[in-house]
Amino acid sequence: MRKIIALLAAAAILLSLGGCSVKKEKTALVISGTDIGMEIYDYYYDLVGGRPGDYGLSDSPKEKDKKEAAIALCKRYIALNSSFVVHKLSLSATDKINISDKVNNHWMRFENHYDKIGVSKQTLYKIFTSEAYEDVIFSAMYDKGVNDKAQEKKIKQYFYSEYVAFRSVCVYFTGSDGRQEMTEAEKQQVMNDMNDIARETDETAESFISTCSAKGYTASDVVVIKRDSDGYPGGFFDSIYDQTDNSVKIIAYGDCVFAVQKANLEALGEGLYAGYRSVLIKDMYAEEWQNTLNSYIDTFTVDEKNV
Repeated sequence: MRKIIALLAAAAILLSLGGCSVKKEKTALVISGTDIGMEIYDYYYDLVGGRPGDYGLSDSPKEKDKKEAAIALCKRYIALNSSFVVHKLSLSATDKINISDKVNNHWMRFENHYDKIGVSKQTLYKIFTSEAYEDVIFSAMYDKGVNDKAQEKKIKQYFYSEYVAFRSVCVYFTGSDGRQEMTEAEKQQVMNDMNDIARETDETAESFISTCSAKGYTASDVVVIKRDSDGYPGGFFDSIYDQTDNSVKIIAYGDCVFAVQKANLEALGEGLYAGYRSVLIKDMYAEEWQNTLNSYIDTFTVDEKNV
């Protein structure tokens, strides 16, 4: 890690030496020798002010706290730019198109706001390009490619231990559409239906789908969720994880009941894994990446000029 940080520091110096322009913008900060213009600082300051909770601040943060959060984002901006340089990386044509689309979309929607706070379209390009750098840097550092058998084995082991796949039917005893709460008799009928589905389904997806349909319910498509995913009741993941593949389990809560058929993640094919692969790598290495980046950022000095 020390070697990486040393190389990143050298890249920051290169950035500071190459920062000349025809029109000199007023400097907000100097971060380890690199100027941060007022527009970049103002963009981040506005970002913090608009959503302070995203940056660990109260809904009505103090001026000092907003400034510190904006400076932290400026430091991250420098860290990503210099890291991109030291790794000798480049953006793909697709990356560049995505950046351009994002800039144009934001400018079309918020041009008046950006004009008001003094942020130009060119500054948006700088900001969004820096954001795009992070994914490229991360991939370069942690994705060894599909031909690296050792890493592929590790990623798949993580996938199969931290994710589950299933089809389900869920019935709420009280509806969000204004329905009244079911009577006890209606609830019991639903439970009877769920138990019938579990009993009558054989170990195929087709059987589960048709059995649900015969009872008047529509089975979902295959759903893949990660451990501790939001949107599901407590214990839901663990209950499915402990199921036998292709079996059907009834999982009841106070306000709803699920009939769940567990699917075998591996049997769903390489296409599913390929679709999740980049997400899995981020899951596995995000903490290490953030620690590396933060260690580098901790070496920065900040000279406040006009903030």
